[in-house]
Amino acid sequence: MFGPVEHPWLDPLWARLLLVSACAGWTCVEYFFGSVTWVYIMGAITLYAGWAYLISYQGPDVPDRKTRPRMSEDDT
Repeated sequence: MFGPVEHPWLDPLWARLLLVSACAGWTCVEYFFGSVTWVYIMGAITLYAGWAYLISYQGPDVPDRKTRPRMSEDDT
C-alpha cells in the first residue's frame, strides 16, 4: 500500500530510533495539550513507524531488499 520503507538514509539504527522517538514525543506533546484527536492520529503514526522502522525493517545486508526508486530529473 505505502511501498517499501527501506531507504539508505534510514539504514543506521540511530536514524530509525530518532524518527520513532520524534513521533512518540509529538504524541506526548499533543496529550499534554489535550488534543485527543491528534493523540490518536500521532499514536497511530508512532505505532506504524515503530513497526515499519524497528521491527520489519530490512537492512542493507538482506539480498531481496526493495528500496524506493530514485527520482530522476524528469519526474519532478
